[in-house]
Amino acid sequence: MKDNDRTSTRVVGTEAQARQIADAAARLAARRQRDALPHRINTPRLVLRAPIRGDVPDLVALANNKAIAAKLSRLPSPYTRADGVAFVEIFAQRADQRPYAITLGDRMIGVVGLTLSSDEPAELGYWLGEPYWGKGYMSEAVKALLTAAFETKLFPELQARALADNAGSLRVLEKSGFVRTGEEIEGVGTHAGKALVLLRAEPPRWL
Repeated sequence: MKDNDRTSTRVVGTEAQARQIADAAARLAARRQRDALPHRINTPRLVLRAPIRGDVPDLVALANNKAIAAKLSRLPSPYTRADGVAFVEIFAQRADQRPYAITLGDRMIGVVGLTLSSDEPAELGYWLGEPYWGKGYMSEAVKALLTAAFETKLFPELQARALADNAGSLRVLEKSGFVRTGEEIEGVGTHAGKALVLLRAEPPRWL
Protein backbone atom coordinates (compact mmCIF):
# COMPACT_ATOMS: atom_id res chain seq x y z
CA MET A 1 0.00 0.00 0.00
CA LYS A 2 1.31 3.41 -0.95
CA ASP A 3 1.84 6.13 1.65
CA ASN A 4 -0.89 8.31 0.16
CA ASP A 5 -3.29 5.34 0.28
CA ARG A 6 -2.50 4.83 3.96
CA THR A 7 -3.04 8.54 4.64
CA SER A 8 -6.36 8.48 2.80
CA THR A 9 -7.49 5.44 4.77
CA ARG A 10 -6.56 7.10 8.07
CA VAL A 11 -8.46 10.27 7.12
CA VAL A 12 -11.55 8.29 6.12
CA GLY A 13 -11.35 6.25 9.31
CA THR A 14 -10.98 9.36 11.44
CA GLU A 15 -13.94 11.02 9.72
CA ALA A 16 -16.09 7.92 10.23
CA GLN A 17 -15.15 7.79 13.91
CA ALA A 18 -15.97 11.48 14.30
CA ARG A 19 -19.40 10.94 12.70
CA GLN A 20 -20.07 7.96 14.97
CA ILE A 21 -19.13 9.99 18.05
CA ALA A 22 -21.31 12.91 16.91
CA ASP A 23 -24.25 10.58 16.21
CA ALA A 24 -23.88 8.90 19.60
CA ALA A 25 -23.75 12.27 21.34
CA ALA A 26 -26.87 13.44 19.49
CA ARG A 27 -28.76 10.26 20.41
CA LEU A 28 -27.73 10.70 24.04
CA ALA A 29 -28.94 14.31 23.97
CA ALA A 30 -32.33 13.18 22.59
CA ARG A 31 -32.57 10.51 25.28
CA ARG A 32 -31.79 13.13 27.94
CA GLN A 33 -34.61 15.25 26.58
CA ARG A 34 -37.06 12.36 26.83
CA ASP A 35 -35.99 11.41 30.34
CA ALA A 36 -36.17 15.03 31.54
CA LEU A 37 -39.82 15.45 30.57
CA PRO A 38 -42.25 14.92 33.47
CA HIS A 39 -44.20 11.68 33.74
CA ARG A 40 -47.38 13.60 34.52
CA ILE A 41 -48.52 17.11 33.63
CA ASN A 42 -51.54 18.69 35.30
CA THR A 43 -53.56 21.52 33.80
CA PRO A 44 -56.70 23.21 35.16
CA ARG A 45 -58.94 20.63 33.47
CA LEU A 46 -56.69 17.88 32.15
CA VAL A 47 -54.00 15.40 33.10
CA LEU A 48 -51.31 14.43 30.61
CA ARG A 49 -49.68 11.07 31.37
CA ALA A 50 -48.15 8.06 29.67
CA PRO A 51 -50.60 5.95 27.63
CA ILE A 52 -51.60 2.70 29.34
CA ARG A 53 -53.28 -0.52 28.22
CA GLY A 54 -56.53 0.60 29.85
CA ASP A 55 -56.68 3.53 27.40
CA VAL A 56 -57.08 1.24 24.38
CA PRO A 57 -60.93 1.19 24.27
CA ASP A 58 -61.13 5.01 24.37
CA LEU A 59 -58.18 5.29 22.00
CA VAL A 60 -59.78 3.06 19.37
CA ALA A 61 -63.22 4.62 19.73
CA LEU A 62 -61.83 8.12 19.14
CA ALA A 63 -59.02 7.46 16.65
CA ASN A 64 -61.16 5.34 14.33
CA ASN A 65 -62.52 8.49 12.74
CA LYS A 66 -61.91 9.57 9.15
CA ALA A 67 -62.20 13.23 10.14
CA ILE A 68 -59.13 12.80 12.36
CA ALA A 69 -57.19 10.49 10.05
CA ALA A 70 -57.58 12.99 7.20
CA LYS A 71 -55.52 15.53 9.17
CA LEU A 72 -52.73 13.17 10.33
CA SER A 73 -50.07 11.53 8.21
CA ARG A 74 -49.28 8.61 10.52
CA LEU A 75 -52.64 7.53 11.96
CA PRO A 76 -53.88 4.18 10.57
CA SER A 77 -57.39 4.23 9.13
CA PRO A 78 -59.43 2.30 9.98
CA TYR A 79 -57.95 2.29 13.50
CA THR A 80 -58.24 -1.11 15.15
CA ARG A 81 -57.65 -2.53 18.60
CA ALA A 82 -54.34 -3.94 17.34
CA ASP A 83 -53.29 -0.42 16.36
CA GLY A 84 -54.19 0.84 19.82
CA VAL A 85 -52.23 -1.89 21.59
CA ALA A 86 -49.23 -1.29 19.30
CA PHE A 87 -49.34 2.43 20.08
CA VAL A 88 -49.31 1.83 23.85
CA GLU A 89 -46.86 -1.08 23.99
CA ILE A 90 -44.47 -0.32 21.11
CA PHE A 91 -44.68 3.21 19.73
CA ALA A 92 -44.99 4.93 23.11
CA GLN A 93 -41.92 3.06 24.39
CA ARG A 94 -39.58 4.14 21.61
CA ALA A 95 -36.58 6.25 22.63
CA ASP A 96 -37.43 8.89 20.01
CA GLN A 97 -41.06 9.31 21.13
CA ARG A 98 -42.65 10.92 24.19
CA PRO A 99 -46.42 10.73 23.82
CA TYR A 100 -48.89 11.73 26.51
CA ALA A 101 -52.48 10.57 26.83
CA ILE A 102 -54.72 13.59 27.29
CA THR A 103 -57.20 12.63 30.00
CA LEU A 104 -60.35 14.33 31.24
CA GLY A 105 -61.53 12.75 34.47
CA ASP A 106 -61.02 9.03 33.92
CA ARG A 107 -61.33 9.18 30.12
CA MET A 108 -58.64 9.45 27.49
CA ILE A 109 -59.68 12.13 24.99
CA GLY A 110 -56.61 12.48 22.76
CA VAL A 111 -52.83 12.42 22.44
CA VAL A 112 -50.12 15.05 22.50
CA GLY A 113 -46.40 14.39 22.32
CA LEU A 114 -42.95 15.05 20.95
CA THR A 115 -40.92 13.19 18.35
CA LEU A 116 -37.27 13.54 19.33
CA SER A 117 -34.49 13.79 16.76
CA SER A 118 -30.73 13.70 16.94
CA ASP A 119 -30.23 16.40 14.32
CA GLU A 120 -33.20 18.79 14.44
CA PRO A 121 -35.65 20.25 16.96
CA ALA A 122 -38.19 17.92 18.54
CA GLU A 123 -41.50 17.96 16.67
CA LEU A 124 -44.86 18.43 18.34
CA GLY A 125 -47.76 16.23 17.30
CA TYR A 126 -51.30 15.82 18.62
CA TRP A 127 -54.90 14.89 17.98
CA LEU A 128 -58.13 15.22 19.94
CA GLY A 129 -61.26 13.09 19.83
CA GLU A 130 -64.03 14.76 17.84
CA PRO A 131 -66.54 14.86 20.75
CA TYR A 132 -64.11 17.17 22.56
CA TRP A 133 -63.46 19.67 19.77
CA GLY A 134 -64.22 23.34 20.32
CA LYS A 135 -63.74 23.35 24.08
CA GLY A 136 -60.15 24.58 24.29
CA TYR A 137 -58.76 21.24 25.49
CA MET A 138 -56.17 20.95 22.72
CA SER A 139 -54.73 24.41 23.31
CA GLU A 140 -54.60 23.68 27.04
CA ALA A 141 -52.69 20.43 26.50
CA VAL A 142 -50.27 21.86 23.94
CA LYS A 143 -49.40 24.87 26.08
CA ALA A 144 -48.81 22.62 29.09
CA LEU A 145 -46.45 20.31 27.20
CA LEU A 146 -44.53 23.21 25.67
CA THR A 147 -44.07 24.79 29.09
CA ALA A 148 -42.90 21.47 30.57
CA ALA A 149 -40.44 20.94 27.72
CA PHE A 150 -38.97 24.42 27.86
CA GLU A 151 -38.65 24.30 31.64
CA THR A 152 -36.16 21.41 31.28
CA LYS A 153 -33.79 23.84 29.50
CA LEU A 154 -32.99 21.02 27.05
CA PHE A 155 -35.27 22.19 24.24
CA PRO A 156 -33.92 25.42 22.71
CA GLU A 157 -36.57 25.16 20.00
CA LEU A 158 -39.55 23.03 18.96
CA GLN A 159 -41.08 22.53 15.55
CA ALA A 160 -44.49 21.57 14.21
CA ARG A 161 -46.25 21.06 10.90
CA ALA A 162 -49.88 21.30 9.90
CA LEU A 163 -51.83 21.05 6.68
CA ALA A 164 -52.29 24.48 5.18
CA ASP A 165 -56.06 23.96 5.12
CA ASN A 166 -56.22 22.83 8.77
CA ALA A 167 -57.20 26.18 10.27
CA GLY A 168 -58.04 24.70 13.66
CA SER A 169 -54.61 23.14 14.15
CA LEU A 170 -52.81 26.24 12.96
CA ARG A 171 -54.85 28.31 15.41
CA VAL A 172 -53.88 25.99 18.29
CA LEU A 173 -50.19 26.20 17.37
CA GLU A 174 -50.09 29.96 16.95
CA LYS A 175 -52.01 30.54 20.20
CA SER A 176 -49.39 28.37 21.91
CA GLY A 177 -46.45 30.47 20.70
CA PHE A 178 -45.50 28.89 17.37
CA VAL A 179 -44.67 31.15 14.44
CA ARG A 180 -44.81 30.24 10.77
CA THR A 181 -41.44 29.74 9.12
CA GLY A 182 -42.44 28.50 5.68
CA GLU A 183 -44.39 26.01 3.62
CA GLU A 184 -43.56 22.80 1.78
CA ILE A 185 -45.33 20.16 -0.27
CA GLU A 186 -45.52 16.78 1.43
CA GLY A 187 -43.76 14.22 -0.74
CA VAL A 188 -44.83 10.92 0.80
CA GLY A 189 -47.62 9.25 2.75
CA THR A 190 -51.30 10.04 2.88
CA HIS A 191 -50.63 13.78 2.54
CA ALA A 192 -48.41 13.51 -0.55
CA GLY A 193 -48.89 16.53 -2.77
CA LYS A 194 -50.58 18.62 -0.06
CA ALA A 195 -49.27 21.94 1.28
CA LEU A 196 -47.87 21.94 4.81
CA VAL A 197 -47.20 24.96 7.00
CA LEU A 198 -43.93 24.77 8.97
CA LEU A 199 -43.75 26.38 12.40
CA ARG A 200 -41.20 26.88 15.18
CA ALA A 201 -41.44 27.87 18.84
CA GLU A 202 -38.77 29.11 21.24
CA PRO A 203 -38.89 29.31 25.04
CA PRO A 204 -40.75 32.37 26.33
CA ARG A 205 -38.51 35.04 27.83
CA TRP A 206 -39.89 34.51 31.33
CA LEU A 207 -38.53 30.94 31.52
